[in-house]
This record gives sequence, structure tokens and C-alpha cells, in this order.
Amino acid sequence: MESRARKDFSEGVLAYTAGGSGVAIGYTVGGYLEYAITSRLSVRVGIDVSRRRYRYDVSESRQDTAFSTLTGENRIVYMAIEAPAAVLYHFDYGPDNDRFLVGVGGTLARWVGDPLMETTFYFGSSNRPPFTYSPYSLRLFGGYEHYIADRFVVGIEPFVSYAPTPTEFHLEHSTVAYAAWEAGISLRLRFDN
Repeated sequence: MESRARKDFSEGVLAYTAGGSGVAIGYTVGGYLEYAITSRLSVRVGIDVSRRRYRYDVSESRQDTAFSTLTGENRIVYMAIEAPAAVLYHFDYGPDNDRFLVGVGGTLARWVGDPLMETTFYFGSSNRPPFTYSPYSLRLFGGYEHYIADRFVVGIEPFVSYAPTPTEFHLEHSTVAYAAWEAGISLRLRFDN
């Protein structure tokens, strides 16, 4: 989570809020279909349900110097339905049919339901929604697959994801908090027929 200055910030207000840095934690559960085009190249598509929890610092300052700057925290939770797709390249099989892979893909997402919001200060404008959700993201990942039975493969895939149009939170007067980068680890259980 990061914050940047708002373009429409007006200096005439008596008090204004500013966001700081923060962290987002989430999880995703879903199902996928993977089709092998060749022995090394495959495509993967699926559907996920994802839950995101954002937390970041916020402060309130007043033009009247008799008031000290107050600090607090914003917590925002929402769920999304996502449609991921990826192209994967598999390296040669190793001992016990283990192998490494790399992939590139993307995710289309749309939020579902109203987000939960806990905020210390809220001075957002009533004529705009307090959130702008990222419509899609791009993902780069690597991985390792291991057969645990004749037909079942377990995999671990660290990833980095970037949203060109980041999720933004318009809860402060002088800044906009946003999340553009994600990193994580995917654990997969695959049925190989």
C-alpha cells in the first residue's frame, strides 16, 4: 500500500487527512483447467474467489496549530470473483518426475458485495465512491511440481502481480491510497489424467 497526492485537493479546508504506507493480506481459493499444447507448453484458465484485507496508516492535521496531528489506521476488506488465465512453460522432468515451470498470465476481477470498512477518519466526498477497484492485473510466476501419486501433482508457485490500473481508496482529503503490486505463493493440487 502506498499513498500519493490528490489532484483535486483544496487548501481551504479546516482539517485534512493523509494516508501513509500499509500492507494488504489476502487469500484466493479456486479451480482451474490446464491444457497441454505440447509436452512443454500449456495454458491454464479458471475461476477464483479472492478476499483482500488492506490496512494502512492515516493522519489528520488541522490548520489551527492549537490542535495536534492525530494518527490512526484504515482497514478495508472486500471479496472478488476473478477469472485468471496463464501460459506456462515446463522444463525437463527431473528425478521422480519433478519439474520446474515458468508462466505469465493475467487476472480479470470484479468485486462482489459491499466492502467492510473500519476507519479512524473519514472525510471523503459524498459525490464519489470511496473505492476504485482494479479491473485486471498481470502476473509473472515460477514453480515446482512434484508427483505425490500416479495421478496427483502438488505444486508451489511464487508470483509477482502488477495492476496497471491499481485499486485506489479515496478516503483522505490530501492523498489517495493505492495498491498496484502483489506478491505471494500459490499452492496447487492437480489431477493429471
